[in-house]
Amino acid sequence: MIEYASEPSEEKIHEAIAVIVNGLGKAELEIVASYTSPLFWILRNPNGDEQVKQGSAFFLDTGERIFAVTAAHVVTECLEDTKSGMFVQCMIGSKYGTPVPFHIGDRLIDAHEGVDIATLWFTPEEIQQTGREILKGYYHPRWPPPMAEKDRGVTYCDFPGKGRKRLAPKEISFGCVTMGGIANNSHERSLSILIEREHLLQQLGDESMPENFDFGGISGGPVLAIVESLTIRSWMPAGVIIQGPNPSGIEGESISGLEIIRARPIHFIKPDGFIDADQWEQLS
Repeated sequence: MIEYASEPSEEKIHEAIAVIVNGLGKAELEIVASYTSPLFWILRNPNGDEQVKQGSAFFLDTGERIFAVTAAHVVTECLEDTKSGMFVQCMIGSKYGTPVPFHIGDRLIDAHEGVDIATLWFTPEEIQQTGREILKGYYHPRWPPPMAEKDRGVTYCDFPGKGRKRLAPKEISFGCVTMGGIANNSHERSLSILIEREHLLQQLGDESMPENFDFGGISGGPVLAIVESLTIRSWMPAGVIIQGPNPSGIEGESISGLEIIRARPIHFIKPDGFIDADQWEQLS
């Protein structure tokens, strides 16, 4: 299930649609999807019944170090579950079908509850086993890249739990949701993208996104900023998804029809993989 959201003004809508239908939108969605993996873990009760929990993750190259990035609350929940006797294994998905197992407590580089970003180390061999591309971006050579610009194009990708299917006792399929749109708000503390269903134009996949879609599991996915000049159209890392729309239907917990993706700007990640807590405190 992969959708593409165009821009809100009439002029920008027509421009975006022209770009999308000419194939560039599809290509840009495939690019962001190539970076993203499900990060999941399994719990098994005494009866043998299994529960799968998940978030999303991607590998980032800052020029100084390569590591995995996800949301801090995903790591916190997984670490809590490792204390349970029902915990089986934590894994990161591979496009080749066989996930890569790892012990999350041994892999933590850094995490910050307020920033809601966590970083994890993996060996080059493990990254290769996932088959995922490493996100670097081709526009800005120094870390961190500039912030995403408000009202400019972005793409993002994630693995919501709603798309997960059990194919066999030891085989799980994860559905990928890849979208594009514009950064409706972009400032030093946060980045937000409004999903405007009236402008959705499907480019990949064979299923449309239903109303009140449950985005649970998307935290940790990457946001890329589309960068354009007179001669080139490229992309750069922009953010880490920390929250999706809340379709719970419980009064006071969600607003019907308001679907917002929230992300933390990538500049809170230092080149060495540690989280810039000082910058967070200064901006708070």
